[in-house]
Amino acid sequence: MSWSVSASGTPSEVRGRLSEQFKGPLAEKPAGLSDDGERETVQRIAETIEQCLGTFGPENKVSVSANGHMGFADWDKKTGGYQTVNISITPKAA
Repeated sequence: MSWSVSASGTPSEVRGRLSEQFKGPLAEKPAGLSDDGERETVQRIAETIEQCLGTFGPENKVSVSANGHMGFADWDKKTGGYQTVNISITPKAA
């Protein structure tokens, strides 16, 4: 499974946009992610982004993107599970 979110603007604008986007992967099964570990990872990423946005002044502009992927070393046997996660939080010129 994979997921991604992104938004740009003031911290408040970004919070609102990401909140809506995180609803998808965090929705109850079967609509959201099917793996509980991956769902927990996405929830923690959302919380981490929220903490980071708190370090920007309210008028600052910021761009945020995050994505992740879960897979298995042996897909047929569902063994060797792994997750890859990327987060980017970039200040933007006003």
